[in-house]
Order: sequence, then C-alpha cells, then structure tokens
Amino acid sequence: MPGAQWIVLIALAIMLLPWLGLTLFYSKGEPREAIVAMSMLQSGDWILPLSYGQDMPYKPPFMAWIIAALAWLLNGGVVNEYISRLPSALAALAMAMGGFAWARRANGTRFAMIFALVTACSFEVFRASVACRVDMVLTACMVGAVYIMYNIREYSPKRKGLLYLAVIVLLTCATLTKGPVGALLPCFAIGVFRLLRGDAFFPTLFKMLGLAVLSIALTSWWYILAWQRGGDDFYHLMYEENIDRLLGKMSYESHVKPFWYNFVTLIAGLLPWTLLLMASCFSLRKARLSALRSPGMLSAVTAVITIGFYCIPASKRSVYLLPAYPFICYGITCILNGKTPLRPIRFFAWLMAVLAIAAPLAIVALRIWPQSGLTLASVPWWGYIVLMLPLATGVAWFCNRHSPVGHILVAVWTLLTAYMAVGMPAVLNPKSDYRAIPTLTADPEAEIISANSIYGDYRYYSLNYYLGDRIRSVSPAEAAAYPQGTLLLCPSNADTAGLAPYYRFEPLLDRTADHRDPVVLGTRK
Repeated sequence: MPGAQWIVLIALAIMLLPWLGLTLFYSKGEPREAIVAMSMLQSGDWILPLSYGQDMPYKPPFMAWIIAALAWLLNGGVVNEYISRLPSALAALAMAMGGFAWARRANGTRFAMIFALVTACSFEVFRASVACRVDMVLTACMVGAVYIMYNIREYSPKRKGLLYLAVIVLLTCATLTKGPVGALLPCFAIGVFRLLRGDAFFPTLFKMLGLAVLSIALTSWWYILAWQRGGDDFYHLMYEENIDRLLGKMSYESHVKPFWYNFVTLIAGLLPWTLLLMASCFSLRKARLSALRSPGMLSAVTAVITIGFYCIPASKRSVYLLPAYPFICYGITCILNGKTPLRPIRFFAWLMAVLAIAAPLAIVALRIWPQSGLTLASVPWWGYIVLMLPLATGVAWFCNRHSPVGHILVAVWTLLTAYMAVGMPAVLNPKSDYRAIPTLTADPEAEIISANSIYGDYRYYSLNYYLGDRIRSVSPAEAAAYPQGTLLLCPSNADTAGLAPYYRFEPLLDRTADHRDPVVLGTRK
C-alpha cells in the first residue's frame, strides 16, 4: 500500500502532538524531570544541575538535555508542559515507525500498519508517550536497537557498519537516559535470540558484550564530570539507583511490590487489547498453531527476558516493563491479522463500538449534570467536535459491520485522541497544584521555603516547577531566621508549634499533586 507509513505516522501524530500542553502537571514525576531541564537553562550547568537548591538529578541527563534544547530552539528557553512532554511523544512516534519498518520487512504492509497502531495504542505505551518521564525515551532507544540488530547480518559490510554505529548510538543514548540497563538488556535479549537460532556461543557473547561495554564506556565522560562536581554524594546516589535498586538494598523503600505485581500491570497496561486476548482464549482450540518464525521468536524472547529481569528487584513499576510492550503487541497483531477465528474479533469490535459511543456521551453528561461529584474543567467548543470522532466511529460499526479489524483500530485511535484532547485536561487539570500559584506569587519578591528536613521527605516538585525553581529546603531553625514576608510550605500534619511564634499558618491546598496530602502555608510575621 503506497503511503502506508505516512498514514500511520500522521494518525499517531494527530493522536499525540497537538494536545501535549493542554494538561497541567498533576503528579510529582513530570515536574521533577522538567525542573532539571529548567535548572540547566537557568544555571548554564548541563552536567549536574541542582534543583530545589540542593537536589542532584536521580537519572543521567539525556532526557533533560532534549527538553532544554527544544525549549531553547522552540520556546525562547522557556520550559513548559508541551516542551517537557515532546521528547516522549517524538520517541513514541520513532519507535512506532521503527516497528512498522521492522514488521513490514517480515510480514507485509498490512501487518506493519496494525502492529504500529496496536503498539502505540496500548494504554501503558500511550500513557508514557504523553508524559514528561524518561521511560519512553529509554524504551524507544532500547527497542530501536533490538529492531536494528535483528537482521543486521543480511546487509552489505558497508551498510552493516552504519547499522552497528546506529545501534551504538541508541544504546549510548539509552544508557545516558537511565543507566547501564539501557545497553545491557537489549544486548542480552538479542544474544539469547541468536543462540536459539543456532549461532555459536562465544562469537555471540563477545559481540553482544562488546556492544554493551562500548555503549556504556561512551557515557563514562559524563559520569566522570558529574562525579567531579558532585563528589561522593553523586557516587552514592548513582550506586543506589543502579545497583542497590536491583539488589533490593536501597536506603528507602521505592515502589516495593510483590512478584505478581508485574503481571497485574501488564494486564492493565495492555488495555484495550487485554480484552481481545481474553476473548481469543475461548477460540484457542480452533486456531491453527505453527512454529514461531524469526520475528515471533525475537518477540517472545525479548518480552520474556524483559519481564523476567524486572521481576528480580523488589522495586517494581509498570513503566519498567515498557520495552516488552512492542514485542507483546507483535503477538496481538498476529491475532488481528492471522487465521484466528473471526468471532472474538467481531465481539471485540462490538465492545469498542459501544465504548466509543458511551465514553464521549458520558463526558458531555458530566458537564451538563455535574452532581456526580467529579470535578471537571471546562471543555472548549472544539472539544465537542473531537468527541464526535469516537461517537461517529461507533455508529459506523452499527451501520456497516464489515472489516472489524479496521473498525477496532479506528475506534481505539479516536478514543485515545478524544481522551488526550478533552478527557485528560477536563479530569486532571483540577488536580494540579497550579491553582495555588496566584497565592504564592502575590508578592514576587517573597522568598519561598519548605522545612522538609524535620517534617519528612517532602518535595513540592509541582509547585516548584510553576514557581520557576524558587523553593528552597531549610531546617526549622533556618526558617525562623528568614525575613518578614517569607512563605513556608509544609504538610498539614507537621508539628509547627516551634514555628508558631514566627509564622502565621493557613491552609493552602487540600491535596497536593506530589504527595496527595494537604499542605499549609506559613507567612513570616
């Protein structure tokens, strides 16, 4: 199909790019990453910029570099929500189109189109694609390296050299995004895949190990410079984040979850395709099974190794499994494109058609009758036009029930587009800490501090981002010494009796984006 890649690229770009800046930051993860780029531009330190006055970045700087560079090029050096999320969206587009090229070579254009759309429209992939977090950039680099290494031996020596260079660049970028795992995991997966195909053990070992070590070594310049800046504090931070996290020996609990947690997050993260997998299980006895071809073997090996690896550490999060999603989606694409009985696919088409009609009507109903208790931001006039897209798709299936796979893909695409354009801003903007900024900026000269050292590990990243990285963490004794008019942030459950003679306290937020706890504001008398 001529222009198929452009159809996929334009569809995914419409789903992701126009709406990135409509939703305010509503959790601590996004502003924490954005502040690093903001501090780079403010301080000129692109190696180890400090935020919150003293905090080192927890991750290598590649994501922050991209955000800062985009802000400098496109927005006059100002880091906003759109710029902060743009690297993740562009990485998702690149990964989807890389998957399209990889799948088309082995399975044809129709399969490649389905594969790219299924991957990008899996909820966990979609969620990471529109967030200012390092995970999608990391995943795109890792998965892209796997795609290239899959059939690199089929090319001429000159082309092969360029492809190996591309692999090294991607693995180096992955390492500079989240540490050595970005290079080690893809090389391990490809090494196991080649051994299963019958390659010799030691040549495969040396080649994969060489790629991983070279990619990690190329990042050593940053680690050396950062160590020179941060000293032992930087060394201990990196060791804890990369080694102690894997061994479960961190000094604090970080997303500690049981073994089965990863599998629960996969079920949720693969929505809506999880429902198709469940429906297809009832037709397994009718399906024709065959031996795995090379792309299927690669997908199975990479998915199993990724999931298995992230079952080892006690720290578990759904985003850690992102590199497995494209390869699980390869199997889902085989169901949609293969010889699977039509009944479960048609059932899934009916289900998505009903959802495509019900979801936009529910948003409109909540705006008309707000008695539900769910706080929604206002919907612009054009938002109702966007809500018509899934509604029209659902009605189209009721009127013309041909091509269930096409209807499924269009329904999911329109639902996610409507969610990005209307649903996310309407539901999440009222949860943002941005509503407190007018109070905190009424006096532009006032110093803003938080007494975190005694009241617990509280960092108000969302407020700090919207304040331009003005908050500083101090001890209670230091807080008492600040001048009149200083603003003090602390959790509502903090013991502020010692500061009562100096500060007048009043409620500020009933729920913070960072910790979900109320926060009070003290004003220096």
